Amino acid sequence: MSKPRSIFLLSESAFQKIYSKASINEVCAITHNKGRLYSEKEILQTPSEFEDVEIIFGGWGTPVLNETLMEKLPALKALFYGAGSINYIVTEAFWKRNILITSAYRQNAVPVAQYTLASIIYALKKAWKFHQQLKKGVNGFNIDAAPGAYKGSKVGIVSLGAIGQLVCRTLTQLEVDILAYDPYVHDSVFEKCGATCVPSIEELFETCNVVSIHTPLLKETRGMINRNLLERMPEDACFINTSRGAVVNESDLLELLTKRSDLYAIIDVLTDEKSYHQSPFNQLPNVFITPHIAGSTGNECLRMGEAAVEECHRFLNGDVPHVAISREQSLVMA
Repeated sequence: MSKPRSIFLLSESAFQKIYSKASINEVCAITHNKGRLYSEKEILQTPSEFEDVEIIFGGWGTPVLNETLMEKLPALKALFYGAGSINYIVTEAFWKRNILITSAYRQNAVPVAQYTLASIIYALKKAWKFHQQLKKGVNGFNIDAAPGAYKGSKVGIVSLGAIGQLVCRTLTQLEVDILAYDPYVHDSVFEKCGATCVPSIEELFETCNVVSIHTPLLKETRGMINRNLLERMPEDACFINTSRGAVVNESDLLELLTKRSDLYAIIDVLTDEKSYHQSPFNQLPNVFITPHIAGSTGNECLRMGEAAVEECHRFLNGDVPHVAISREQSLVMA
């Protein structure tokens, strides 16, 4: 039986990050693939050379699969996306073809959960606050004022998607009290990830020492974390956002952090991610800001390429894919 033809179709930088030499060699072994990167321009200029392509390995920088491009790929049967959300590339023309598409969002969730876990531990230890005081020459700390990472310390998780669930499961090793809010998931999800369901997001903000946001950016969630919620946070609480900047009303957050020096914020995402260095959050001593590094970076990206190759193996063997994305699921991906 002849092997199907596949191509790599993503940005050059993403190709180098996501697909290791071992992954590329594996793709070449199980499909007819030259081990090189192709571009949308090549497909559009010489469509006859791509009429037999059945499989695409993608990732960041994969072009939008619009009607024009889809017409040039008449044999396409599967796209294995070595990254997270597919919202930026799929169109109606793609869905009409009933093509299999998988995502490596679960692999991308791993470093986000790890970053969040580290941030939560530091927050419960009040590590950043003590560090700031030491730099100012303060002496004589009441270290017992830090709640610590154990029973009785309350950690609140907003949204139980892949990342939120993984954060909860990771937190169980600390034996902290895990509270979660997500009105769209079944009670069984809370049970599986070891979290207690709170009936309202207001209660979560009012009672938790740390609140971590993992909400996808949708029309309904834009600006959902606002003054009404933020002002409810108890003394010395910590706010963490590794989801999307626009989920938070940043003006409200900036105003609150300026007014309440007891609160701390860990911010990895901003609405305007081209101007991290100019963000007014940088001027506040009670903010720890990083340039969207919680997701996969460096060698962590290789997990996603390996997942794409594994999904291809399953497809070729006639097995059910681990993570096939439907049109409905794509609408709520972060």
